[in-house]
Amino acid sequence: MLSGGLFRRPFTLLNSSQSRLLIKTISRMSLPALANPTSTEMSALKRPATNHHVNDRVPNKTKKIKLRKYKPKKVDETSPLGVLQLEIEELLTKEGLTKDQVKNDMTAVLNYKTSTGEPVSSQYHREVSGVSVLQIGASGDGLAIIDHPVENDKKQVVVIPFALPGDIVTIRVFKTHTHYVESDLLQVTHNSALRKDENIKCKYFGKCAGCQFQFLSYDEQLKLKRDTVFNAYKYFAPKLIANKLVPEIGSTVPSPKMYDYRTKLTPHFDMPRKMKKLEERPPLGFGQKGRPSWRQSDAGGNRSILDIEECVIGTEILNRGMTNERKKFERDFKDYKRGATILLRENTRVLDSDKGVLEQLDEASRDFDTGEKSFVEITEDKPLAKTCVTNSRQVVTEYINGYTFEFSAGEFFQNNNSILGKVTEYVCENLQIAGSKPEDPHYLVDAYCGSGLFSVTASKGVDKVIGVEVSADSVAFAERNARANGVENCKFVVGKAECIFASIDTPHDRTSVILDPPRKGCDDVFLKQLAEYNPARIVYISCNVHSQARDMQYFLQDTVNGANYKIESVRGFDFFPQTHHVESICVLTRV
Repeated sequence: MLSGGLFRRPFTLLNSSQSRLLIKTISRMSLPALANPTSTEMSALKRPATNHHVNDRVPNKTKKIKLRKYKPKKVDETSPLGVLQLEIEELLTKEGLTKDQVKNDMTAVLNYKTSTGEPVSSQYHREVSGVSVLQIGASGDGLAIIDHPVENDKKQVVVIPFALPGDIVTIRVFKTHTHYVESDLLQVTHNSALRKDENIKCKYFGKCAGCQFQFLSYDEQLKLKRDTVFNAYKYFAPKLIANKLVPEIGSTVPSPKMYDYRTKLTPHFDMPRKMKKLEERPPLGFGQKGRPSWRQSDAGGNRSILDIEECVIGTEILNRGMTNERKKFERDFKDYKRGATILLRENTRVLDSDKGVLEQLDEASRDFDTGEKSFVEITEDKPLAKTCVTNSRQVVTEYINGYTFEFSAGEFFQNNNSILGKVTEYVCENLQIAGSKPEDPHYLVDAYCGSGLFSVTASKGVDKVIGVEVSADSVAFAERNARANGVENCKFVVGKAECIFASIDTPHDRTSVILDPPRKGCDDVFLKQLAEYNPARIVYISCNVHSQARDMQYFLQDTVNGANYKIESVRGFDFFPQTHHVESICVLTRV
């Protein structure tokens, strides 16, 4: 046995040569020789056997792989994505399926590979034929049910652009979400009775995100938009529907123009993030919605932004402006350091027959070759000249039912002038208080008044109009438009609509209120104050019927005087033919 010597000396730090000597000595010993090992000796024995030199670096433990997580977006329930989720739930109920039965394993899709080494996502993102389209959503996309590619006991909900109920199609799935997948429409192997491809007027249709309905008859478009209004109240005002507080939805009011109506276009281009300078002209146009082979056309290219030369729903002068600005962009694109949007806004001028046309025109898009302002001369009740404005700060003019309106080209103003006359007349008719005598006073409050469209057109026969708008610039234009039209009974106030009723001094039972909020609708604070004010009539104009329906249920069911009102009528107005968009007007009267 070993006594004294090396293991009985006081503890000292060893240098590298001493360490190697110690290890060699230990390696020659048998276990019985270490009858009473010290802690240092035990530590040496417990080290795992290794062929590496003692000074070699011991490899770190294998790091735990961090899985990518799917983070669903938080969405407003009345947004297109929020509405889609409700449409999917309704479809599943009709088909006898639950959400769990169409749930996709997002962890696997984002992280895992198959036995052959391919990403699991490659199994999900595939071509599928023989797909029967079951319904169409508010966004204009078709919905269908397909077999799950991995889990045999499951199905998938698929969103298909440019597909109609009754179509049988071939698709390519390219993106997966928790409860649905997105796809491109490749081929239509059996046409729906609704499909009329011969109606298509645009070479970009089926790729461009601008239009969804060109293959439908106009009557069918109007019916689908009526369904959108009805479904909005079904989804967001179910209590009103259950209690029969929503009247039959009126037929959709058609646009006088089905094409050549849009008075504002905004073609744009993107610049790759890492690129500091453009070497070739990028596509200039609108976003790509689909990558179809069914159109058998290469028009616009195949990038995320399509290269658009013309837009069939844009007015004639805007298409001339687009031609001019595209040629200018061809020359100047290298000067841009990032993506940009080009504004094309129609401007109208009444012509003096004693003067030349060009000398009467404001600054406008110019012909690239001649340098002269482009214009379109037309005759309605007066001789008019239409030009295309590209400066967002330039003041433009439009004429609606004999009224003149000026506003900044970049600011909001309705983009289909052909239907505005119908809309303003409808609003004026529905502001009238039942049982009123000619001598009875009548007042009007226009919340979200903008540049004064409804305030001015509804001012006739009203004692006083109060318009409220958060934008000081818009209020300045509203005042300017009132003066230009000889309207003296309008007062405009800069402020939030939510605070309006604290300063209103008109008698509530002789006052009508116009609401024309942004897409998000009205907030609860405003609706509570509106109910407390308790006006005689309310006309709610909305560019998002889903938020309108939500607001109507809250107003009638959850505010102090909401029970005093009934919905007199609801109907859509087709501001944007060939697209899925529909505006809605809801009329309420106090009972």
